[in-house]
Amino acid sequence: MYKLEKYMGNTPLVKVQNILGDGYANVYVKLEEFNPAGSIKSRVANQMIVDAEEQGKLKKGMYLLEATGGNTGMGLAFISAIRGYNLTLVIPDNFSKEKINVLKQYGAQIILSDHTTGVGSHIRLANKLLEENKEYYHLDQFHNLSNPKAHYLGTGEELLSQLNGNIQCFVAGIGSGGTIGGVSKRLREFDPNISIYGVQPEGCDYIHNKTIPHKIEAISVGIESVFFDKCMLNGMLSVKYSEVLELINWLAKNQGIFVGLSSGANILAAMKLATKYPNTCNIVTVAPDSGKSYLPHFS
Repeated sequence: MYKLEKYMGNTPLVKVQNILGDGYANVYVKLEEFNPAGSIKSRVANQMIVDAEEQGKLKKGMYLLEATGGNTGMGLAFISAIRGYNLTLVIPDNFSKEKINVLKQYGAQIILSDHTTGVGSHIRLANKLLEENKEYYHLDQFHNLSNPKAHYLGTGEELLSQLNGNIQCFVAGIGSGGTIGGVSKRLREFDPNISIYGVQPEGCDYIHNKTIPHKIEAISVGIESVFFDKCMLNGMLSVKYSEVLELINWLAKNQGIFVGLSSGANILAAMKLATKYPNTCNIVTVAPDSGKSYLPHFS
């Protein structure tokens, strides 16, 4: 095992004060910024590459390509640097400039797609590049079963251990669907009565395949996840961008929790859901990364 990989997972789970008031269900947040490379996607990147190596599909020095509008690129850049792969990432041109600069420091080549051509512009461009360049190995986080596997074996198992199985609801935004798919599978193996809720920006409708342009990176990316069936959801929770901004600023200043936009969306949705449950219940969500790459959103 490579030295840094042994620090993957086992991230802290913290209880947060609800901005909406007291007396509601407890809200717990798993802080994934404590993974190497600073996000939840380090788990996925590691699982995808390790599994591909074990299956004989990958060898050191090969060229990898992935479309990412979130933290998968960061995890892949980190793992590729460790394991000796050449990585090309296709990213929407409205992606955080801070993140792009970090990706370049890890040695990744960056190709920008025109986000004004619609949601999923980076995915369409990546598919075009794959057709034109056969030397690329496509990790394909949106269809790679190693994605939910990382959360089934890691994130979900850790949550059960950290709360001794006392979980009533799990809440998560849906990008590739790997987190909600893998975690929910593990949680419901333990207790079929645990409720699962997706998170989406206001105006989007995951159930009916409606996505509109929005400002919350990494969720509602215009792709229907293949990692879980919509019928396993107890519901979708919508959040306003303005409310997410207010919350991440409030969390940083009042609780010392410095998280990004998708994290804020998850936490806000969990807080809203908590108002419908008594204070004996536990609602759990994840904070995929820290706020370090979102500094323009903080006041």
